Amino acid sequence: MKKYLAIAALAGLLSVPSASATEARQSLDAIRTAAEQFVLNRLGSTASGASATAGQLDSRLRLARCEQPLQAFAVAGDRLGGNTSVGVRCPGSWKLYVPVKVEVLLRVLALKRPLERGSILTEADLGHVLVDTRRLAQGYFTSIAAVSGHTVKRSAASGTILTNALIEESAVISRGQRVSLSASGTGIAVQAPGQALADARMGERVRVKNLSSGKVVEGIVRGPGNVEVQ
Repeated sequence: MKKYLAIAALAGLLSVPSASATEARQSLDAIRTAAEQFVLNRLGSTASGASATAGQLDSRLRLARCEQPLQAFAVAGDRLGGNTSVGVRCPGSWKLYVPVKVEVLLRVLALKRPLERGSILTEADLGHVLVDTRRLAQGYFTSIAAVSGHTVKRSAASGTILTNALIEESAVISRGQRVSLSASGTGIAVQAPGQALADARMGERVRVKNLSSGKVVEGIVRGPGNVEVQ
């Protein structure tokens, strides 16, 4: 009977994982956390709107528990957006690479309704959507005030995100419009009535006919109806 009890006890010991062996393994979750934190630290000031999610690691990995702080490092050719990789190592022991998905979420402007080419943007046309800005290669806008009054360069559907390729500043001077020509020099300032020969936006150059002399001059648009001759 004692012999059978001894065999049963031995079998029980073999069937239960050793607690000390389990404790000697490195936590895979700790490795994933080190990779995620490394990415967020690199993002710096943008991290408040960012998320970094490390991919699952193979559960069959049996890494020795690191007695030192884990070290995360950049991989050659990595990028802080989309899918990337981060190296994590235990100094003097092991090293592996962790896949990480990076998103930088921000509320950007998009159209609330479809607009035709040439439409002038108003506050009623615009709304905010939460998107990953790393995917917006053509840029984006966040302030309604910054784009109100701008012109839509092509027809766009509802939900279209505003980019530099979609909108432009509206003209402040129209072809045929009466404008004020101004010129200044040392101690003198001259003004004359003129007629714009083309549409022009703020800061653009435009040709204007001087209605006093009949000559055509070129100046820079300084405001609605105001052209400065250099």
